[in-house]
Amino acid sequence: LFPFDSPDICVLKLPKPLLPGGEINIHTPFRVKIPSGEISRLGHIEQSYQLTQWYPKPAVYDKNGWNPISYLNQGEFYSEYGSFDVSITLPSNYIVGATGDLQTESEIQLLQELANKTQKELPDIIAGRKRNKGPKTPFPASAETMKTLRYTQKNVHDFAWFADKRYLVLKGEVELPHTGRIVDTWAMFVPQNAKLWSKSIEYLNDGTFYYSKWNGDYPYNQVTAVDGTISAGGGMEYPNVTVIGNSSSDEELEIVIVHEVGHNWFYGILGSNERVHGWMDEGINTLNEVRYIQTKYPGNTRLSDMVLNGRFHMNDLDYHDMGDLSYRTLSSFGLDQPIETHSADFAQVNYGIIMYQKTGLVFYYLKSYLGDDEFDRVMHKYFNDWKFKHPQPEDLRALFETETSKNLDWFFKDLIQTTNHVDYKIKSVKKSKDNKITSVKIKNVGQVDGPVEINVIDLQGEMIESKWIEPGENETTLDSEYNLISKVIIDEGKDIPEINRQNNSWKSKGLFHKFEPIKFEFLLGDNEREHSNVFWTPSVAGNAYDKLMLGVAFHNFGIPPNGFQYLFAPHYSFGANRISGISELSYTILPRKNAKMIKIGASVKSFANSSYG
Repeated sequence: LFPFDSPDICVLKLPKPLLPGGEINIHTPFRVKIPSGEISRLGHIEQSYQLTQWYPKPAVYDKNGWNPISYLNQGEFYSEYGSFDVSITLPSNYIVGATGDLQTESEIQLLQELANKTQKELPDIIAGRKRNKGPKTPFPASAETMKTLRYTQKNVHDFAWFADKRYLVLKGEVELPHTGRIVDTWAMFVPQNAKLWSKSIEYLNDGTFYYSKWNGDYPYNQVTAVDGTISAGGGMEYPNVTVIGNSSSDEELEIVIVHEVGHNWFYGILGSNERVHGWMDEGINTLNEVRYIQTKYPGNTRLSDMVLNGRFHMNDLDYHDMGDLSYRTLSSFGLDQPIETHSADFAQVNYGIIMYQKTGLVFYYLKSYLGDDEFDRVMHKYFNDWKFKHPQPEDLRALFETETSKNLDWFFKDLIQTTNHVDYKIKSVKKSKDNKITSVKIKNVGQVDGPVEINVIDLQGEMIESKWIEPGENETTLDSEYNLISKVIIDEGKDIPEINRQNNSWKSKGLFHKFEPIKFEFLLGDNEREHSNVFWTPSVAGNAYDKLMLGVAFHNFGIPPNGFQYLFAPHYSFGANRISGISELSYTILPRKNAKMIKIGASVKSFANSSYG
């Protein structure tokens, strides 16, 4: 039978019910014609092979019933755990990276020898590639002799393997932070990418270490990254092994390796339903990826360096800002979707920005609110309670609320299930009569009633106090004396994914305590929290009556867009000998849930309408 009009799903009707604790043996021969790797994640590119999604897989039966789903690029996995015993026969000069522990002693010895050889010759290989600047590494002829490799692995819900005759090999090991157990790390790559992959073992070791530290120790014996060509994304995860596509820099390769290795936890060990609740996989993994970069490279300017190269005044943006600006820009146009959206229902841009980036941002918010130690404690509890099982969103929420004794409705309902926006503002900062006590009032001008962090900056520019105002509250008392305060600010670290940060500060000096100073910048840039940015650019225009017009445009069209926007563009008209131009004002009202964005505004245009002006 082929239900749901899916020719790749079949139902086996048993002659009698299979009772709990019972077992059944199902044997099925099957053949796979390996397609071109240019169309999917399964296939070959010339004589390099990537074998994924290649065998019949049982559907998951969870508390919601059966989950018979076809494999899709968007919303990839929901698979059942099992034990694998796989033998692979292929020409003897192929090098294989795969799920599981290699059991073939002769191949273990060969890989170790190849790793020693690669490590010794790597500087010469890199230098040779640099001198020759040749094309991709050619394939040698396949050996006439064959070999059979055997791999075994328990507690995984997929098995993938990759084979290439050109692979160089590096080997390392990492000591896990809690148990002290040693895990082997392997990197397999083609010579043309030797320079880029020269630090790959460091990335594998660090990713495995930090994910273990924050979530729970890696339970398997090896982690492998292979250099491959895939048609879907920069990398793709499978248990114990990840395939990495083309990377343009050390930074990009490190991020992709760490992200894909991290999927061993979020999709692998914690087998959530990525088709229906993709944020439990991709989003929580993104949190750990961002945390990894921010931890290993404090003070980084990754967004500026990787994407914008510091142009347009965007020269101080870190890796966290990448997701933050992406989400806030998308949301400012009212184009976002709830995090809790079926993977197949996401618009393509939202699949990346909302499921990955926004989920990572809101969990960063939760981590900041609870504190790293408490957040990590709960995540370890989640790991230990649900490893090798299929947790649902309600299971994760119940665990967090039970462990923290907090009502997290603002998080699991508002931030996860709706597009409600976060926006808090400083309402007032007042001193007591004796100057000893300072009270801060905030106002929620957004749609999420969550916790708010208040930070205090002293006269020397140092942070001297941080306090959280709990959900439902709007006031707190500071320990800092009023006369010692230079600034009070909401969320100095920008860990709360607010749609607008222009209303977050109060300064003790100046006539207007809550107004940020104007900063003129050429062309465009990001809307900085510390300034009221005014962008300007020379402008040239013309028409039949005004002839040539020269002027300058002033606007606040930064990234992300402001709710209130203006454009003032006066020009001198050489044809009419007068001032012409455009003036526009607009205000955007962001929607709740499925409502549409509302934009109101006014526009004034003045141009000559005859040859006399």
